[in-house]
Amino acid sequence: MKKKISIVLVLAFIIGLIPGVAKAKLVACVGDSITYGWGIPDRNYNSYPAQLGRILRQFDRKWETQNFGVSSTTLLRNTNKPYVLENAYNSALASEPEVVIIMLGTNDSARATNSAIEQDFISDYLALIDAFAQLPSKPKIFICNPPPIFGGGYGSNSMIRDVIIPFIQQLPTYRAVEVIDLYTLLEESGHLFPDYLHPNAEGAKVMAEVIAATILGLRGHPDLNGDGIVDSADMCMMIDHWHTDNALYDIAPAPFGDGIVDIQDLIALAEYLFTYPGAVAYWKLDETEGDIAYDSVGVYDGILNDVPTWQPTSGMIDGALELDGIDDYVSTEFVLNPADGPFSVFAWIKGGAPGQAVLSQIGGVNWLCADTLEGSLMTELRYIGGRVDQPPLLSQTLITDAAWHRVGFVWDGSNRILYMDDIEVARDTQTNLATSENGLYIGAGKAMEAGSYWSGLIDDVRIYGRAISP
Repeated sequence: MKKKISIVLVLAFIIGLIPGVAKAKLVACVGDSITYGWGIPDRNYNSYPAQLGRILRQFDRKWETQNFGVSSTTLLRNTNKPYVLENAYNSALASEPEVVIIMLGTNDSARATNSAIEQDFISDYLALIDAFAQLPSKPKIFICNPPPIFGGGYGSNSMIRDVIIPFIQQLPTYRAVEVIDLYTLLEESGHLFPDYLHPNAEGAKVMAEVIAATILGLRGHPDLNGDGIVDSADMCMMIDHWHTDNALYDIAPAPFGDGIVDIQDLIALAEYLFTYPGAVAYWKLDETEGDIAYDSVGVYDGILNDVPTWQPTSGMIDGALELDGIDDYVSTEFVLNPADGPFSVFAWIKGGAPGQAVLSQIGGVNWLCADTLEGSLMTELRYIGGRVDQPPLLSQTLITDAAWHRVGFVWDGSNRILYMDDIEVARDTQTNLATSENGLYIGAGKAMEAGSYWSGLIDDVRIYGRAISP
């Protein structure tokens, strides 16, 4: 009990130390063919910059990565293909990133002599760093020890290990940069490099995970219990594992932790306190007037149509929106394609009637609704196509009983799951969902059919680009 109580004092102290929570940033990935994703099938999806972007967006959907890799380029300027003479270099500068990842040196091991590297490597690298450091965006710059060369007759692994990497390790003494050691990380992972030089998709994933951990300053997800918000429950879980070596809670320092759950981990967690990692959109519906339902985490503000009524004190969490069941609804622009990967949607509702929808995708399907016979929770999200269309997922749990309920749907990439009041009420296997890139209706069916408009209150609607566990 004393340990639980002390968390309040520890938490207050830590919050006072933190200048602000992590903010989304544009990440420029600068490098050669390893960055470009040479040889990786569907490199636009599987290269390390692409996978890095998806990992970062699990924390904040505003993260963006751009791949400025160019095959065969060198760090040194006095070769036949220096990176700084490529258009991608100028494009990277023009993007004014807030984070820069530089991974160069592999091709230098094949195209430059030891003496050329010893003479120019540090000065040329510093010039590259300075070009980014002087941008108005003042980016945080990370430099990578390149992965090993596992054979194949191209380049020299010994030169990378014994000459190039020692020079890279010196750079933080001259400039405010941080080294990410991919060489040591991958030294025993030759199976991830099918041509001995370039990683496959799995190797690129390993690289992306370590780079993401370094950028974020923590090696694990801050939403420790997976419920969609970082709060006191996560803090208590960490305190319960204090001074243990439990890897789930040893989230700092990045990228690998230090083998013990301690104050560093608590500080890293506190940086994300009261955030919603992975949230794509969050309509609190706490407004008191106007025709806009503001998205508090993204850019998907909703527009009130007809005359829904704001109820500032009648929500489950502060205010709510009351709809008349006739023609009231909220519309948004495109938010999420269900076919793109795991996602979750949750909302508080009160009232309603059989056949009415809480949330739907325009011209698509009803994401959360009451079935037409009894008013039980169901979803129409499913795979449509092939020999047999999959049926909707129907629970046996009534949601139209005039009480407040938190209803939710989660697709983890393999299963459809329905929740009511954070308890699982229906599940089945579903490995694909139908694609749709239209906007959403809150409080109306997919085609605004008569009888599909919600009659009652809706509050606190959240959509996550990941599977959560309420």
